[in-house]
Amino acid sequence: MDKTFDAEFKLPDLPISTLENTISKYLDSVRAVASDEEFENTKKICEDFLDGEGVKLHEKLQEHAKTQRNWLEKWWLNKAYLELRFPLPYMNFAGCATYQDYFWPLQEGTQLTRMAFSLYIVATFWQLLRNQQLPPHKSGAGQTLSMDQLRTAFNTCRIPHRGMDELANHFKPRSDGYTPSHTVVICRGRFFKLNLINPKSEKPYTPPQIEKALQIIKETCVARTNTADGVAALTSLDRDRWADIRDHMIELSEINQKNLFEIESAIHVVSMDEEIVGQTDTDILRNGFSGNPTQRWRDKCFNEIWGANGSYSSSCDHSAVDGMVMVLFIEFTMSVLKPCNGVWVGSADCAEFPKPEELEFRLDKQVYAAIEEGKKVHQTFDEDLQLIVPTFTKFGKLELKKLKIIPDVFIQICIQLAYIRLHGKPAATYETATTRKYFHGRTETCRTCTPELVAFCKAAISSGNNGDPVVIKLLRAAHDKGLALMRASSDGKGCDRHLFALAVVAKEQGLSLPALYTDPMYEKSGGNGNFVLSTSFIGYFNCSGGVPPMVGDGYGFFYRINDHKLPYVVTTWKHCDVTNNKLFAAVVEKAFVDVFEMFESKSQL
Repeated sequence: MDKTFDAEFKLPDLPISTLENTISKYLDSVRAVASDEEFENTKKICEDFLDGEGVKLHEKLQEHAKTQRNWLEKWWLNKAYLELRFPLPYMNFAGCATYQDYFWPLQEGTQLTRMAFSLYIVATFWQLLRNQQLPPHKSGAGQTLSMDQLRTAFNTCRIPHRGMDELANHFKPRSDGYTPSHTVVICRGRFFKLNLINPKSEKPYTPPQIEKALQIIKETCVARTNTADGVAALTSLDRDRWADIRDHMIELSEINQKNLFEIESAIHVVSMDEEIVGQTDTDILRNGFSGNPTQRWRDKCFNEIWGANGSYSSSCDHSAVDGMVMVLFIEFTMSVLKPCNGVWVGSADCAEFPKPEELEFRLDKQVYAAIEEGKKVHQTFDEDLQLIVPTFTKFGKLELKKLKIIPDVFIQICIQLAYIRLHGKPAATYETATTRKYFHGRTETCRTCTPELVAFCKAAISSGNNGDPVVIKLLRAAHDKGLALMRASSDGKGCDRHLFALAVVAKEQGLSLPALYTDPMYEKSGGNGNFVLSTSFIGYFNCSGGVPPMVGDGYGFFYRINDHKLPYVVTTWKHCDVTNNKLFAAVVEKAFVDVFEMFESKSQL
């Protein structure tokens, strides 16, 4: 059996699509959202691009790819993430598991016991990674997938710098050297370093041993009469402002530099919140997105968040980790907790336990003022973000597959139908496609708003008859196109990453951007992160999550597909008066029913 990371080098290089394929895919997506006049103008621009500038830029990209197994990797990390100056609450993704549905109903007095068990599982998973004992992931088709992101899921932090941040990764397989084995617990805005691995046995501390340490942390914080400084709120600032304050803190004291390093190099950060979280999935996920800013280290690749009544959510910096990596970690956690019904059945001995070490900062008025600024940035984000986490229960994966429907494509059809019904026009749509079957592969954009899908939606709305054979024929064409498009995107034959790279090449060559990129249809069709619908299929798993909308008048829509239900997340911005997440959810569920009936009708034709 291959070791966890050894199979990476057997994966094929990330391919570069042909220029003709990329422009064809791009024009197809433009056709779906453009007027006839807009499309003809963009078509002419693309023809010129294919005959001139595009060819030269593509040749330069091919030269670059000769020296890179993944020609996209560094550019994507830097320009899609590290160079962006937005505050991280607007960019991080949040998630929540379904522990409360199986064995951990929300209940006061359970927080520390559940935290301790979870930290034990984190340490176990981390140690399996260190020892390279986790088998490489496989796709549904049996293809080996890249495990590279699991190197940056732990012991990794985004460090603010002016102009461009740095990704500091301290994780190494055991064969490559030392990796810090501590986590950092935030309680009442105070920081505590806590080792998760027993140095004598080199095994994870047990849940009872970790719980004893957590109890000491909580008692220490409760006994304090002064309010904590709330340093974590600084990570909600815009990146340049946080970079300046971080530099100032390091100048103030070597202790600050040491403490920052302890946080940034830790396995992860875990928040012991005081707040009681509401019982719904919406309440739990919202705590991952927002919560108390003095309890969230936004720069960290993995933040584990525990409410006072034992609720679990997470917040992750997106720079080096995509959502599916955390989904797979949650699945590992479920595999440990389900057999024991969430109750530790091992030794209760806690004579030996990790001794928490408080990390205390030395601050001045300038830093205190910045902390207040960070709280305000976080408050503005929190007040503007709207989200709901409904569950549609009339059918799920098994019922859809009986009708020979690809469940993911079904939902994409329904999302677009709902949007057009509600807003009277199609929406440029992003769906995540994974390219993990390639060396260090991450994602490609699947532009699911196709001309075929728009034609179906318009016909369905006009007809109003779910048994209309003309509409049903268009539905099958839209379904088949969506399936082919996702497969092509996962094969590296989408258009967005290629167009992105060609723009980077132009900039690095000191050339002006070609007209393709300044054409209004580039952004109207989703370019430069302007997709009105930002969507992702989380899989057939046990957790939910998402990100805020990409644009002010957009929606985030993130969904998982279970045997007999379709849980999903909708995010919108409160400041936008044309979007409404609750109304959109209702219209989507109407589309679920209608499109299902259409497929049922087709099966009887």
